[in-house]
Amino acid sequence: MTFTLQSRQSRYAKPIPDAELSQMRYLSLLCLGACPYFVWAADDSFSAWLPWWPLLLVLPIVVLLWQNRRLQQQLARSAESPLRVHQLLHDEITGFPNKELLRQQLTTVFQQQADKHCALLLFKVTQFEAINEALGYRNSNLLLMQLAHRINEQLHAQEALLCLELREQKAIRLCHLGGVDFVAWADISRSPYLAEQLARQVEQHVVQPLLLQSSAMSYQVCTGIAYFPEHGGQLNELLERAYLALQHHRWHTPDNAVFDPGLLTYTDDKLRFMAELRQGIEQQQLALYVQPQMDLKQGTLEAAEVLVRWQHPRLGQLAPDDFLETAEQLGVIYSLTQWVLQQSIQSLAELQAEFPAMKLAVNLSSKDLLQDELVDFIQALLLQHQVRPASLVLELTERALTHEPVQAITMLLRLQQLGVELALDDFGTGFSSLFHLRQLPISHVKIDCSFINDLHKSDTHIAITGAIIDIARNLGLGVVAEGIEEKQVEQKLLTMGCTRGQGFYYSRPFELKGLAPWLKQWQKSSGPVGSPAPE
Repeated sequence: MTFTLQSRQSRYAKPIPDAELSQMRYLSLLCLGACPYFVWAADDSFSAWLPWWPLLLVLPIVVLLWQNRRLQQQLARSAESPLRVHQLLHDEITGFPNKELLRQQLTTVFQQQADKHCALLLFKVTQFEAINEALGYRNSNLLLMQLAHRINEQLHAQEALLCLELREQKAIRLCHLGGVDFVAWADISRSPYLAEQLARQVEQHVVQPLLLQSSAMSYQVCTGIAYFPEHGGQLNELLERAYLALQHHRWHTPDNAVFDPGLLTYTDDKLRFMAELRQGIEQQQLALYVQPQMDLKQGTLEAAEVLVRWQHPRLGQLAPDDFLETAEQLGVIYSLTQWVLQQSIQSLAELQAEFPAMKLAVNLSSKDLLQDELVDFIQALLLQHQVRPASLVLELTERALTHEPVQAITMLLRLQQLGVELALDDFGTGFSSLFHLRQLPISHVKIDCSFINDLHKSDTHIAITGAIIDIARNLGLGVVAEGIEEKQVEQKLLTMGCTRGQGFYYSRPFELKGLAPWLKQWQKSSGPVGSPAPE
């Protein structure tokens, strides 16, 4: 289906009617004809001291000038109206059609083609905030223009897409909502999977770095899809559904960008949970726990992983997996990470006064790696508390690297230069493990507990764990096994070459303030395996 705008002049330019011009002329002639009458009717006694009748001769001239000025203004407004209308219907930065023009075009679809099966595709450019900060808004706008043309080129050949405008025989099939959001509309009656194919096509082929002043700027595009009429019958409703699908696609379902009605209920619960989390942070309902990481050969403490807990007033104590994802969506994850780093580094300084070799490991989120000030923030804390950078371990998951890989690796290189230790957490559960091992400036990997729990009972887990240990050792990396709960598992890991681990076999997580007493008790008893952590 194809929709085009009418000629601007024929549609928007409104010439002044002939009747109105005639009225203006008749009014001027009437004023001229009335002048002799006013002169004849003037009182002699009044005109004797004030010869007012010459003013009547000037009056027609004033009226003519006023009417001429009014005519010129109306002609100017009539000539400018196409430009003003164009500005109202197009984005100022990219020049592409905006949401209002899309709304006008879709009104016809909603009213006259309600039987068609259509799809709204929402495209969002990620990583663009960093480009704004690095280059400034003027240069970023130039890149955004290039990006809009790239996406439109990918959509250009699809006749099933709504054509919002024709420019020099080229179809414009993309709407710029503003910011880094774009929209396209497709008739998928004949091709049910067209929208998903287009989404993959744009995500895969519009990611080549943009060039500006000989510099390559990297970015990614993520898509959300909502169907008409299944997911909504109005533009705003479809945009809301597409945005939910985009967020879910970006963080949870890499292979599916289509809206799921189940997200609506999920969102209602999430909104309540978000409000409670924000309140929980403000009211200091969060606490730090630790779990020791042990040297499997020597039975000594190598480090302790810091874990945040939330004492929820309604749900009880919640583990990180229960609320950190919500913190990311709410946009407070970096503030939460800053608080964890502050508390951890301060505690680390106190612990090192008694245990100089003590190390603490803190987890980072994917959103944390996008904060340019993260390195300066950590460096300032280390200097403030006189803590050696090498005694701070920062752990990140493969998932944190897949969404913004270029920026993430850049941030990790900066952290490496600072001197902190970097570890790859939950290794073996991602899709780019070998690539990450080769590219990232990490010192060790942590094997996910899903491979460790039943290690001594599963040949498959043994094979996978052994392969990970061999690869890591060949690359000069250390290995930490998570989830050790039995003596047999510890012994098996030792025979496979893993010398570091953590799990309930050594201790369940306990409050950070109890780490020093726990360590004293461990050293005094030469490591009583399975002993409970002190309260």
